[in-house]
Amino acid sequence: MRISFLITIAIICACVTTQAQIINYVKNPSFEDTIRCPDEINQISYSKFWTCAIDTVGEPYYAPEYYNTCSGTSYPIRCGIPENSGGYQFPRTGNAYLGGTIYYDKTLPAPPGLHFNWRDYFQGRLYKNLTAGQTYCVSFWVVMGEVSAYGQNKIGAYLDDGSINFRDTAGIEITDVIPQVFSTEIIKDTFNWTKVEGSFVASGNETHITLGCFAKNEDVDTFYNIWGGFLQYSYYYFDDVSVIPIDYMANAGFDVHVPEGGTVEIGNPDTTAFGLDCKWYHKGMLIDSGVRITVPANILVGVTDTYVVVQTICGNITRDTVTVYTAALGVKHWEKKAVQVYPNPSTGRFSISADIAGDVSLRVYDLQGRLVHRQEADLGKGSAELSLHVAAGTYLLHLEDREGKVYRERLQVE
Repeated sequence: MRISFLITIAIICACVTTQAQIINYVKNPSFEDTIRCPDEINQISYSKFWTCAIDTVGEPYYAPEYYNTCSGTSYPIRCGIPENSGGYQFPRTGNAYLGGTIYYDKTLPAPPGLHFNWRDYFQGRLYKNLTAGQTYCVSFWVVMGEVSAYGQNKIGAYLDDGSINFRDTAGIEITDVIPQVFSTEIIKDTFNWTKVEGSFVASGNETHITLGCFAKNEDVDTFYNIWGGFLQYSYYYFDDVSVIPIDYMANAGFDVHVPEGGTVEIGNPDTTAFGLDCKWYHKGMLIDSGVRITVPANILVGVTDTYVVVQTICGNITRDTVTVYTAALGVKHWEKKAVQVYPNPSTGRFSISADIAGDVSLRVYDLQGRLVHRQEADLGKGSAELSLHVAAGTYLLHLEDREGKVYRERLQVE
C-alpha cells in the first residue's frame, strides 16, 4: 500500500511539473506530428490534435487540407509540398502546414455541387486550460495560396472551450463569435509568410484554438487576384501557431562548454518553447534567430563567449545571457552548479547559498527585464542574505561569480 501511494504521488508530481513548464500551449503547433501522411485533400485530421471546427460527417469534402512533404505532389493527390492543390509554397518551418478557403464572394454563383457559404475552420487543442486573468500572446503565420482569387483581412483566432464546433452544417460561416486576434491588413502575398499576432486576457475556460474568418462578408476588406483560379474564394496556408503567456521571460539556457573546434547548441531547453520570437547577439552583432541555435567554439582555448537572446512576445521584450566556454579537447564537461534559495516563496527575505567560493554579484530582475535589486556577496562564508522591497510576484535572480559564470533561480515574493 505504501509503495502504491508513493508511486501515485510521484506520478502526480511529474504531471504537475510537466504542466508548469508549458510555454506554447498549442499542441502540435507546426503540424509536424502526423497520424499518417495525407493521401487526399480535406484530411486535416491526419495532423495530430487538429480537426475541422464544424462537423463534416457525410460531407468530408468541406474539411480543410493537410499538406506534408511525406505526400505526393502529382495529380490527383496534390497534398504534398511544395506543389499542391492550393499552389506552390514551402512551409515556414518544418515539413507541413494546413490550408483552406477562408472567404467566398456571394455575388458569384457557387461551383457545381458546393455551398455558397464555404469557409474552412481549423481547430487545435491546448495542453490545458489557460489561466483566468493571465494575458496571452496569440500568433500564427499565413500566406495566400496561388489559386486564391481574393486576398483579405479579418483572418483570426478564436479561443474557447470547444463549444464553437457545436454546428452540424459543413462549410457554414461562423460570425456569431468575436475572435481575440485577427488581421487588420489585407494579406495578399503568395510568397512570404505574414505573422498575425495579438494579446488577450484569458477567462480560464479556453481549451481550444480555432483559426479562420469570423466576420461577415460586408465587414471583410478584399483584394482581387486576377491570376487566382479559385474564382469565388480566398485560399490560405497556415503554419506555426502559438499561445504564450505574455510575461514569459527570455531563457538563454544553461552555461556550457564546447571542445575546441566543435559546436554546441544553446537556448531555451523547454520542449514547448516553439514559437518564441528570439534573436541572438554576440559582441553586439545579430548572428541568428530561433529558440535554440548552434554556435561554434572560439578559435582560442580558454576563452569565454557571452551570447545574448532578445525575446519579443507581443511587444514585451526581455533578455537573457548564456556563457560558452571553449575547452581543450579531453577536458570534462563543466556541470552547472545548483543555487539554493530558501525560503522560496517568502515575503521578500531570502537566504542564498551555492557551491561557489568567493565574491559573487547578485542581480534581481522583474518579469519585464528591469533591474530591481543589486548587491555583492561572499558565498565563501556559507550563505548570503537577500532582502527585496518589491511588489508581490515572480522575479529572476542572476548570480555571477568571479569567473563570469551566471547562475539563475526564480524568486517568488508573496
